Amino acid sequence: MGTVLVWVTLLTACGGGNSIDQATQNGSITASLPAPSGDATASNDGWVLAWSDEFNGTELDTAVWTHDIGAGGWGNNESQYYQRDNAVLSGGYLTITARRERVGDAPYTSSRIQSSRKKSFQYGRFEMRAKLPATQGMWPAFWLLGNTCSSWNLYGGNLAWPGCGEIDAMEMIGGLSDGSGDYTTHGTLHYFNAKNINPMPSFAYRNAAKLSADFHTYRVDWTPQSFTWYIDGIAFGTKLITADMEEFHKPYFLLLNLAVGGAWGGWADGSTVFPQTYVIDYVRHYTRAWPAKDSAAGLPSIWHLSQDPHMNAAAGSTTGAQPLVTLADAPLSWYTPFLTGSFDAGAWSASIWTLSSSGSTPVRARIYRRTSAGSETFISESNANPATSASGNHATRFNFTGIPATTLKGESIRLELTKLSGPSLSLVVNGNDFDTQLSMPWSTAGSTGAYPSAAATPFPTPSSSPSTPGSKDAAPATLSVYADTSSAFAGAWSGLTSAQSYNRGVVQDNSASAYEGANSLTCTLNSDGSGWQFVGAERDLSAYKHLRFMIKTSSSAQWVRVRLAGTGPVGWVALASKLIASIEWQEIVVPLSEFGTAAQGPVSVPFSLEAVGGTPTFSAQIDQIYFTTE
Repeated sequence: MGTVLVWVTLLTACGGGNSIDQATQNGSITASLPAPSGDATASNDGWVLAWSDEFNGTELDTAVWTHDIGAGGWGNNESQYYQRDNAVLSGGYLTITARRERVGDAPYTSSRIQSSRKKSFQYGRFEMRAKLPATQGMWPAFWLLGNTCSSWNLYGGNLAWPGCGEIDAMEMIGGLSDGSGDYTTHGTLHYFNAKNINPMPSFAYRNAAKLSADFHTYRVDWTPQSFTWYIDGIAFGTKLITADMEEFHKPYFLLLNLAVGGAWGGWADGSTVFPQTYVIDYVRHYTRAWPAKDSAAGLPSIWHLSQDPHMNAAAGSTTGAQPLVTLADAPLSWYTPFLTGSFDAGAWSASIWTLSSSGSTPVRARIYRRTSAGSETFISESNANPATSASGNHATRFNFTGIPATTLKGESIRLELTKLSGPSLSLVVNGNDFDTQLSMPWSTAGSTGAYPSAAATPFPTPSSSPSTPGSKDAAPATLSVYADTSSAFAGAWSGLTSAQSYNRGVVQDNSASAYEGANSLTCTLNSDGSGWQFVGAERDLSAYKHLRFMIKTSSSAQWVRVRLAGTGPVGWVALASKLIASIEWQEIVVPLSEFGTAAQGPVSVPFSLEAVGGTPTFSAQIDQIYFTTE
C-alpha cells in the first residue's frame, strides 16, 4: 500500500490461522460474526487455488506470517505502535484491532503481519474477504511488497522503495472531509518508471454502503500482462504492464495491517471512534495458465485520440499542448478500425487532457461497439468533471467498471464525449505527452481492419440518444431495472448486477407467485442497517419523473426506506409513506423529486431497500421495478 512523497510506503496488516496449500478447511463461528465463507473452491473461472489461509485455529501460522513490531511512522507518519496482541484468531477470523492506548510515544496500538522470507508469490489472483473498520484515521490494507525491498532492514532485500515495487490490492482511508473515505476502496501500484519517477497509477471504487457495514471480497488479478482490481466481483481498474515495469515480474510477499493515521488520509482526531476492527475471513492465492511475459497482444489496448475521428493504435510524436479539439454543445466521437479478437475481463478507462476550464464542466463518456452496418451496442458509461482551479493542462479519467471479457467480430469501438453543462472544453490530443486516450484490458488474440467510412460515422457526430449537452437525454419512456417481460419496456438499465444484499439483508429470486413473468424477488430485513440493492452503469435520471414497483407484504414498513445512490448525494423515501400492508400485489409510485438531488446526478444504484433507525421484521416480494418519464 503506498502513500505520497515518502521514501517508503506501507500499511499495517495481519494474517493468520492454518495456511493451506491446495486445500482448505472450515472453521467454527462466533456469536458476534456470521459464519466464515467456508472452503475455497478448487477453481474459480479458470483460476486454480494454489494457497490460502482460512484463519482457523487460535494462532497465526508462523511458517507463513511474521509480526512487524514498533512505531516510528512506518514511512507514512503513521501514529500507531504495532504489536502482536492486537491480532487475534477466533472462530475462523483474523481480527486486527486498533486501540487508543499509549506505548512509548505512540498514542495508539494495532497490528501488522507479513510473509517475507517465508511465503512469496509471482503473479496470480490475490483475494481477501474482510469487514473493514470506519472513522477518521483508519487505514486498513491488503498488499504486497517485492522480495527485493530493503525497507527498515526487515525483509532481506537490497532495493529501496519504490524500486522494489508495491501492489496495493485494497486500501481504505477512513473518514475524510467529503465523507467518501468509509465507502471507498483503492487499488494502487508503486514503482520507478522509465523517467525514474513513481507514477502511482491508482483506481478507486465507491460502494453504496460503508465498507464497515458488511463483509466484501477484495482482489487483484496480476498476470505478466496486467493488473485488474475488483470488489465483490466488479472490476474497477485495469493497468497494463509496460516495458518499464520490470519490478512486477519478480516475487512478492503479502502484508495485512491496520494503520492509525498517515500522510495520505490524515490522522485520528476527536471524531475518531475506538476501538476499530479489521476482520479478515480468509486470504487466497489462485493461479492459472497465462501468456508468457513480453508476449504480443492480439489487439492494441491503448487507442490515442487525435483531431480527426480516428483512434490510433500508434502514439504520436508531437510534444506540448497542441493540437486541440473543442468539446462544445455537440457530442464528439472517435472510433477504432474494425476489430476482430478478444479483450480480457476488466475495467476500461478513458483519460482526457484538457486546458483549465473557466467553470464546472461535467462530461459524460460512453463507449459502444459498432458493426459495419452501423448498428451499435452500448458497453458502458462514466461521468467526470475536468474542472480545476490550477492552470495549464491536466488529465481527467473516466473509469468504466465491470466489463466482462469482450469478443469483437469485425466491430469498431466508438468513444463519445458529451459536455453535460458549463463552458466549452479544449481537449489536448497530441497522442504523446498529453495523450487523450481510451484504454482496454490486454488482448489475447486478434486482427485490425479498416476504419468505418466517414460517411457512415461523421465527426463530430451526435449520439443517437443525447440531444444537446446540458439538456435531458432522449430517454426511453420506460426504463426497467427488474422485469421478466423486458419487451414491455422501451429501455433497460445497463450493466446491472443481480440483487446484492448487505449487512445481513437477504434477497433472492423466487419463482413462486410472481407478479409478472416467471420470477419475483423475495427479501427479508431484520436488523438495523440491513439492506439490498441493484448496482449498474451510471445513468442520468433527469428525464424521468417516477420510480414504480410492485410489492406484496403483510409486514410493517416502519423502519424501511427506498434508496437511490450514485457518485453524488444519496436519496431515500420512507416506504411506510407509500405502503398499505396487504397480502395482495400493489403498485408503489414514488416521484423522483422526493429523492432530492440524488435523482438529478449520475445514479448507479437505481433501487435499494434498507432498514435504518430501528429493528424491523420485514419480508416482502418485489417485482417489476422501472422508471417512467411521466
